[in-house]
Amino acid sequence: MHIIRVMSVFILVTTVGSVVCAEDSAGKLVFAIREPFMNEDGFRATTQALERGRDTEKWWEFYQYNICTMNPDGTGFHRLTDDAVSRSPRWSPDGERIAYLSGMDEAKSLYVMWADGTKKKRLIKRQYGIHDFWWSPLSHALLVVVEIDRPKDRLENWEVTLDGKIKRWRSEQWAKGWLHWDAKGEKVKEPKRRVLEVLPKGTNWPEWSPDRKWIAFNTDGHLALAEPEVVSMSRKWFLQRDEPPCRRIEEWSPDGKQLLFYVSGDICIATVEQGRFKKYQNLSLYPGRDATWSPDGKQVAFIGANLDRRRTSEIFILDIETSKMQQITSTTYDYFDLHWR
Repeated sequence: MHIIRVMSVFILVTTVGSVVCAEDSAGKLVFAIREPFMNEDGFRATTQALERGRDTEKWWEFYQYNICTMNPDGTGFHRLTDDAVSRSPRWSPDGERIAYLSGMDEAKSLYVMWADGTKKKRLIKRQYGIHDFWWSPLSHALLVVVEIDRPKDRLENWEVTLDGKIKRWRSEQWAKGWLHWDAKGEKVKEPKRRVLEVLPKGTNWPEWSPDRKWIAFNTDGHLALAEPEVVSMSRKWFLQRDEPPCRRIEEWSPDGKQLLFYVSGDICIATVEQGRFKKYQNLSLYPGRDATWSPDGKQVAFIGANLDRRRTSEIFILDIETSKMQQITSTTYDYFDLHWR
């Protein structure tokens, strides 16, 4: 009897261990939820009964935003903030921390916290605007686009380490997404100046591939690619005439072989080989937003309209190979700023 009990315990531990490993490999979702305040203004907002002419841009009068995490199978929901003004969470590449923005308009701060919501630390305090930020591949610092309230040259790039040290670039021409981490995450780089002269006028906010060799960008309603090092030595750059229509770019796949983007609200994928588009797929056939890759690049999570036709948004998981779609949430609040790591 004693031997049988020991064997049973061993089998149980092994099974539990395999489940934990499976969950770890699947990663975790982080997102912001929006809930109405339990007062008259919040009630009127949910019932679409606000007075005509009421200023609805002051969202903090009606709604609260907080950051939460959840497993990709819909279990393990965990609320990490309770300040009512936190949004835009992003996992660090090592999955140990979450960076996020907190504050109302014209008073944004950048925070980091551990994955369980503990040890919150403010890295940037109350700026006029924080437009975007990117983790270093080493998870030791962030590159942030900060807007300063001044007459001209309002955008700056700040490199902010986790211990609060800040390095600033005040060059406006590189502020809109051109400065980037190198592939190893050891330093911040800027392209050669000629890149902006060769690419179409007004090209901004490029999406850098994981190896930092390619950029994807939107030009004249098309999804385009360029190799900055090569472009900087060229006199002209041309569309290849096989670029798909594009409303907005989301992100590269973890292996740098595919791009998530939107056409007419639908979530689409373009496969990239040697700097050319080889295959396109309307992945969702359904309007969605905040699409994000799974850690293994085999699935995509996104936020879409509730299939029960309620006014709330919900989280869906799409399998790229089978095209199967699963709604993993069904709640009375809305989801925003989804990120999977």
